[in-house]
Amino acid sequence: MDDEIQKNVQELHRAITVAGLNFEIWWVYKEKENRKQFIDTFNAYPLFFQTSLHAHFVAMIVSLYSLYETRNDTINLPQVLRFLRNHGTVPIQEINKIDSKLTQMKPLWTKVAVLRNSIFGHRSSTLDYEGIWKKAGVTPNQFKELIDESKKILNEITVLYNKSGHAFNLSVTQNFVGLLEELTKLNGKNL
Repeated sequence: MDDEIQKNVQELHRAITVAGLNFEIWWVYKEKENRKQFIDTFNAYPLFFQTSLHAHFVAMIVSLYSLYETRNDTINLPQVLRFLRNHGTVPIQEINKIDSKLTQMKPLWTKVAVLRNSIFGHRSSTLDYEGIWKKAGVTPNQFKELIDESKKILNEITVLYNKSGHAFNLSVTQNFVGLLEELTKLNGKNL
């Protein structure tokens, strides 16, 4: 049981990290000031940047979706709580507190699930692209909130389980902005 819990915790840490890094790249693309600064570079290589923007967004959605799904044959936060209940080393009231936090995140996860289940994992035959986005009603801040709260929840689980924690200290924003700045300089020289 300990190996199973540890394996799940490691995979959840990876999924949260992937979601966070892909959110950062996606946000560099979408944030208004960055778009103004790098629009000429984006336009110089449009197919690449459109594909990259899409890929990072989908990677974020898929990773976020996996964290909160409720299937018992996959690695997800509810499954780790089930393991902890069966393991018996973490007080049930502490597990219930974390379960309550998962419940609080459910409305945000549901918005992610709409996108994943209607556009990216499957393609809805009843709603068009705009209708799906309207149904999801999700904002960039809500993606960020779901990522940040997932980090906190996973750390609470591991502190209770084995008195450890996870450093979520990777960031790709500076690297990506630096890359865009270099491309912008090169693009300016070639004009």
